[in-house]
Amino acid sequence: MRYDLLALVCISLSLCTGCIEPQSIDDGELTAPPLHMTFEAQTLDRTEDGGATFDLKETLNDGPVLMLWIGAGCSGCHDWTQLIRTSMDEGQFNGSNISVVSVHRWAQFETTQDVSDTFSVASNKTHYTPWTVVVPQLDTPTFDFNSGQKTAYPLYEAYGNPGTPTLQLIDQDGALAWQSKTYWANETVLEEALSFFE
Repeated sequence: MRYDLLALVCISLSLCTGCIEPQSIDDGELTAPPLHMTFEAQTLDRTEDGGATFDLKETLNDGPVLMLWIGAGCSGCHDWTQLIRTSMDEGQFNGSNISVVSVHRWAQFETTQDVSDTFSVASNKTHYTPWTVVVPQLDTPTFDFNSGQKTAYPLYEAYGNPGTPTLQLIDQDGALAWQSKTYWANETVLEEALSFFE
């Protein structure tokens, strides 16, 4: 009987190989995205976009960037777009060196045409976006802000796979300084972003 028990224990232990002690599947070191990042991606290429390609590092030369992550079918994104545009029209951005950029989040589900139809039509009173609209691809790369080296993280992943809408304030060194995931537009949240560096 003891031999039966010993055989059972030996067989069980051989079946559990790798389960007794945690082992890394990948011996490579896991790294986080760099704190200071930049990226380049295509825009809707309207006059408002300032060219066919958006370069975050170049834009940060003029001041921090407030990135609004958007989706064409996202009601909260439409609401935030309207609040930001109204705030600009009413002068709340006067005296601020913060620029606004909308970044399309759902390249795998929505086309560039969907984004254009929603955010680039001037007669669309609630969704029209008179600032740069960036339409990256799923594999749009990010780069270390200082070295220019390509990171291992595509754009969406590098910025935390943000839901929509998400507001992210990027400082002039390319670091994410502030973030809000408030779904419906909120004046207090926008004021917090605009006054963050004061």
